[in-house]
Amino acid sequence: MFLGFLVALPMLIIVSLSVFGGGQVFMPIFAWLWSLIGKVFGANINEDTINNIFTVSNTTPGVVSTKFAFFTGYIVADGQWWGFIAMFVTYLVFCLPAIIIMVLAMKYITKFKNNTLVANLLLLMKPIVAGIMLSLAVSLLISIFTPEIKFNSSTADSYIQTSSSYFVGYKNILLKIYVPAGIFFSWLAARKKWNLFVIILINIAISLFLFADY
Repeated sequence: MFLGFLVALPMLIIVSLSVFGGGQVFMPIFAWLWSLIGKVFGANINEDTINNIFTVSNTTPGVVSTKFAFFTGYIVADGQWWGFIAMFVTYLVFCLPAIIIMVLAMKYITKFKNNTLVANLLLLMKPIVAGIMLSLAVSLLISIFTPEIKFNSSTADSYIQTSSSYFVGYKNILLKIYVPAGIFFSWLAARKKWNLFVIILINIAISLFLFADY
């Protein structure tokens, strides 16, 4: 496990310095990293573990990507005592390179401001980030609309899982109706300047009414 921890450190540095965007951009990257370490080094990292990390990270305050880095040390240690130390090490290894780059960038910002090479690089990054975000949005929409289908999980486990899905029978039919209707309603409400928090609460209430087990 310790070897897996050592391998994870340079990987975290690469992710920290090469990935742009919010938490949704980092989710598939960290999922791939954790799955790779689990398979190569035998750490007990499965899909449930990854989903639990995503749930906790997205429902607690703070930057999501740094929480992913924080959890990396813990799950790579696979329950051993040094995992609590590894958590802080992976957190620092992930954060410090970006902090150093930001400090240097602030120091030389006046030089970079008029540098055509830097300006062109930043210009090229915009469509790349937009493409990643669009891909994630489409993937999330498909996974919500068709939860019985699992695909593109960076492994060879592409299969249809109907029996284990929560949305079976009438719930699946309701889901197929509610998702496009909910999107259309949310779009109309946003155009009418409704508060975003109110729109989210309404959708949560409708979802609970339609899909909760009574």
